[in-house]
Amino acid sequence: MKIQVNDRTVEVFSGARVADALRAYSLVTWKQVQNGGKVVLDGAGHGVALDGALAEGSCLQVKRAARRGGRA
Repeated sequence: MKIQVNDRTVEVFSGARVADALRAYSLVTWKQVQNGGKVVLDGAGHGVALDGALAEGSCLQVKRAARRGGRA
């Protein structure tokens, strides 16, 4: 199946999950998502789980995670 990740097409096997698409896209980005530095959004801008199912033509965006907390 062909999946869009940050406007780049990656090819993954049928039945692939979000994590599989990220690994096909970039191992560095995959590690950043695992570490919480980046988040994965669907085409509508909603967060998706790494074990989320994909369909042919799915679109994903990987963005920097929002900072939590702040100075008091």
